[in-house]
Amino acid sequence: MNYFHKAHSLSESAINGSISESDLDDIISWPLAELPTLFAAADRVRRHFFKNSVDACTLANIKSGACPEDCAFCSQSARHATGVPVTGLMPASEIRKRAEHAAANNLPFCVVSSGRRLNRAEVKQIADAIAPCACEKHASLGILDAEDFAALTKAGVVCYNHNIETCREFFPSIVTTHSYDDRIATVKAAKAAGMRVCCGGIVGLGETWEQRKQMCLELKALDVDTVPINFIIAIPGTRAAAPAESPLEFLKIISLFRLGLPSKTIKACGGREADLGILQSLIFFAGANGYVTGGYLTAPGAGINKDDAMIAGLQLARNG
Repeated sequence: MNYFHKAHSLSESAINGSISESDLDDIISWPLAELPTLFAAADRVRRHFFKNSVDACTLANIKSGACPEDCAFCSQSARHATGVPVTGLMPASEIRKRAEHAAANNLPFCVVSSGRRLNRAEVKQIADAIAPCACEKHASLGILDAEDFAALTKAGVVCYNHNIETCREFFPSIVTTHSYDDRIATVKAAKAAGMRVCCGGIVGLGETWEQRKQMCLELKALDVDTVPINFIIAIPGTRAAAPAESPLEFLKIISLFRLGLPSKTIKACGGREADLGILQSLIFFAGANGYVTGGYLTAPGAGINKDDAMIAGLQLARNG
């Protein structure tokens, strides 16, 4: 294969909306030694749709631990002895304080809770807490229904995060306490409520490249707005093993999703610091145009100031 010409063809197809499944197969077979040409194609597509702007957001873990679900990678599952603190719902005053900090940094703010779902009273409590907040409001509160989404929409929530985690085929290997269709139904309910949807998954769990491609195609069929890509951190006590992938392989995954979902926001999220190391800033040249900043659910991040410095050094512009 002439990788220079194929990279140009891939970027043309992505920009024109004609990327095919066979194109994705070509990306999968792309050798690591030729990744600079693949990155050039992904970067061209990113710049076509998003110029030099990148989307960032920050989050707060408003209810931690004691989750009854058995997601293999999750430190908050009650089935895993990880030592993660178990806390009830965060007080409204603290949620608003976190939201004010996000607003002061011109960042969207996402409230995230552990568990299969918040109950109706808890959803109302969160909606009441965030309603007065001036920042852009996002939420990730589990498997909700139309009544829950109506309450959140009334409170000003404009985006809902609910990851499918992986493709349908691999899903039962990492979660057995709820179904892939439960997640799909929640994504569709959020869309029906008029919210933007942030839906992606986690890589490095032992899934194959073919399964990554299937996840990409499944997200394309769902027509989600933002695709967060998390990189596994093997937390002691969970069932997840340390990833076998190198930083370059993780970057290649970002390029796969950028070219497969050319006009969608691709966010590099949890694990980017740990799994990409000194290559972390290449996420944008591999095709990402967004990231989570200020820390994750149970793990610290680089911090807003360091991330801002990275963005400035790359001559990119953070939205907000």
